[in-house]
Amino acid sequence: MAFVVQNRLLIQVFLAGTWLAGCAGGQTESSDGLTTVVTATGPETSESTASDTDGETTDAESTDADTTDTADTGAQTTAEPVDCGMYTQCGVLCVDLESDPENCGVCGVSCIVPNALATCVGGSCALGDCDPGYADCDADINNGCETMLSEGEECPLVCDPNTPEACNLFDDNCNESCDEAVEGCRHGVHRSSSPTLGHFYTTDLAEASSGDFTLESENYFYMYSQAQAGVVPLYRCLLGNGKRFYTTSGSCEGAGQSEGVLGHLAGEVTCGATPLFRLYHSMRGHFYTTSAGERDNAVDNLGYKFESTIGYVWTSP
Repeated sequence: MAFVVQNRLLIQVFLAGTWLAGCAGGQTESSDGLTTVVTATGPETSESTASDTDGETTDAESTDADTTDTADTGAQTTAEPVDCGMYTQCGVLCVDLESDPENCGVCGVSCIVPNALATCVGGSCALGDCDPGYADCDADINNGCETMLSEGEECPLVCDPNTPEACNLFDDNCNESCDEAVEGCRHGVHRSSSPTLGHFYTTDLAEASSGDFTLESENYFYMYSQAQAGVVPLYRCLLGNGKRFYTTSGSCEGAGQSEGVLGHLAGEVTCGATPLFRLYHSMRGHFYTTSAGERDNAVDNLGYKFESTIGYVWTSP
């Protein structure tokens, strides 16, 4: 009985070993009926590895071939240099860097000006036409056409110490004086008087001393020579009795004949102007003065009547 038990234990151990060997490798059966366990051997593994290595070598060769093909393809697609002549090549385009707003001065530099058409002049961005309803009032390209204006409205003037004076009733250079020493901007008006024809005002110095006229003041006041915004014409009118008067009425107020424009004066106080007073005497005719004191004396002591401040004139050119 002990022998049977022992044999059963041996069989169980043998079968367990056989199962473990099957998990570790292959198995064969010998001619004597016994099972022989065959595990994975080194040579088999080496063969497999060699096969894989050969495959990797083949892949590497294939990769080299692909690289060569890619390099060849890239070389074939490279664009030929463009002959731009006197212009500059920017990418695939030939451009004039002096005038192209998309490539102004340097390739790829685009000109952008707010509310305006951007242009390129001499390789630098410049301002073209403003968009409708906008204006460039400060001459600053950085803010473009910065001012919105209604139809017919003009830019307000802005003084700048570096701006020369212009004949425009404005202090362009910020020195608290307008249009000073601008040649031909304003001209002098001389004042003379006659015992028979009363006071006379003219731009002709010789005429101011003609006949029985006596020159009282050379360049008594100044007026603008040309019409422009802010001034109105002052007409010289001849009456039937040979006397003259001066008015902003082109029809000489229906009382005389126009001899032309004496000059242009302002309709309001502007640019250092002084008032020109108009007075009238039934016997002596019209009298004009820039002096409030002289006006008051003529009214209080000489029988003149103050009619109006006809406008504003200047005491210097």
